[in-house]
Amino acid sequence: SSGWYLYAFFGNTGLDFGVNDDGVTNHCDWNTTEGAIRGVDIEEAMLAIAANPAFASCTDTDFMAGVEDGSVVAGVSGVWNASEIKQAWGEDYGAAKLPTYTCAGQQVQMSSFTGYKMMGVNAYSEHKEWALKLADWFTNEDNQMLRLEERDQGPSNINAAASEQVKKVPAIQAVIDQAQYGKLQRVGNSFWDAATEYGNLMATGNTAGADPQEVMDTLVSGITQSTVQ
Repeated sequence: SSGWYLYAFFGNTGLDFGVNDDGVTNHCDWNTTEGAIRGVDIEEAMLAIAANPAFASCTDTDFMAGVEDGSVVAGVSGVWNASEIKQAWGEDYGAAKLPTYTCAGQQVQMSSFTGYKMMGVNAYSEHKEWALKLADWFTNEDNQMLRLEERDQGPSNINAAASEQVKKVPAIQAVIDQAQYGKLQRVGNSFWDAATEYGNLMATGNTAGADPQEVMDTLVSGITQSTVQ
């Protein structure tokens, strides 16, 4: 039900979505009624997945609880949980790029949002030299390797990123494999609430009697609305 994950179903379908030049509002045609894949085709595919008894929509906290008690044996999560999952599953732990799913009779590779973390230093800081030292400490090779070893987090330091150890971390390799199917997360704020509402409905496995096309129209209306009052 999270907009972060919801994008996976739409990103490689040929439909259009993104932030407008104003940097605030979005454009979106996920409710299209034309083309090889229509909006309702994606909706139908999502409902079919949600109706499967093996499927569960849960929060990150609930997902990790399921990993630990054995009720979750596979799922979509992020590298931030990699070390905890590895600890819980031991030798059974593995990771891979997102799968394909069946939509309008086709196998569609699931997409993803991509992002990055940046560390900056305020040039006007009264303690700029110390701030630079702190930034260097966080990003130097030794500490980036320590972060990799303890958290299975991909290093940004060039030397650390080139280490053989990076190739041994399944979660990082899965992210690298998935990157070609991802899109930088640049969206207007109206996307998130609309995506959550739609995702919550899809997670139930039915539209509660609502017309499928109207459901898609409502989603797009919410995504494209202006947040400026």
